[in-house]
Amino acid sequence: MEKYFKNQKVLITGANGFIGSHMVERMVKEEAQVSIFVRDSSDIWRLDEVKKDLDIYRTDLRNLELVNKNVMQIKPDFIFHCGAYGVDGRQNNFFVAAGANINGTMNLIHSLKNIGCKKFINVGTCMEYGNKQELIKEDSFLEPDSIYGSTKASASIIAHQMAENYDIDLVTLRPFGVFGEKEGSHKFFPYIILSMLEDKQVNLTPCEQYRDYCYIENVIDGFVLAAQNNAAKNEIFNVASGEIHKLKFYVDLINNEMQSKELPNYGALPYRQNEVWRQQPDISKIRNHLNWEPKISLQEGIAKTVTWYKENKHKFIGTTR
Repeated sequence: MEKYFKNQKVLITGANGFIGSHMVERMVKEEAQVSIFVRDSSDIWRLDEVKKDLDIYRTDLRNLELVNKNVMQIKPDFIFHCGAYGVDGRQNNFFVAAGANINGTMNLIHSLKNIGCKKFINVGTCMEYGNKQELIKEDSFLEPDSIYGSTKASASIIAHQMAENYDIDLVTLRPFGVFGEKEGSHKFFPYIILSMLEDKQVNLTPCEQYRDYCYIENVIDGFVLAAQNNAAKNEIFNVASGEIHKLKFYVDLINNEMQSKELPNYGALPYRQNEVWRQQPDISKIRNHLNWEPKISLQEGIAKTVTWYKENKHKFIGTTR
């Protein structure tokens, strides 16, 4: 099959992050001309295997002059905007979040004003919706309850307005729970897996929260389909498995895959102050418009993830990754 992105100029922001690094690997496999934006301080360990195939620009999205200069040099055909501040719950500076997520997105779109691009994929987040009891559709009222969610919601609204004014083909995708290889050790799946591998006690909340978790490569498929679809313009799509379960359900699947006899210490940790108890996404729009379906099942995704951490646990020992 002919590679859609072959020899296309693709720019990926936040390329050193969990989602961004998988986007980079997919575009390298597609034989695109891949450029990435990462900050000076960024640890790009996730890109070790593909660094030789990348044009790396040490670029802070908050620096409009530098963004303009580098975008003008690259002249990207496609942009996958994965860069964000606050994905890690330990990142909670209001001013940094606003600067990176809102101003950074504005700067990136503004830089395209005179050169354009075929498609701008804006990676949003389910945190824009906040805690909801009802099924979450793309036009659901946005009620973010974190600085990450509120700045990403603001960025998405402004991005669509700017793109329309500049005649840029922009689509926002909002992933819900995402898991897979190379995720940070502080996140839910890696914390459990790495703790078990190191024979440490797995301390958790009571884990009664409901979540939808989808394997990373399925999510990347959604980004790719959105970029390829010329009819999808100025649209927003939820990306998720479409099924929610209590966190305990996912813990049990990991336990079974790891063949662990040790039970996690439920209730050892308190719930977060602004805990999101339930988010059930409606994914009918991405199914109908982009013909997207999760190709890799939850169980297969967990098996792949566990295998990767078993083979790469040394990359986390003694680090804050």
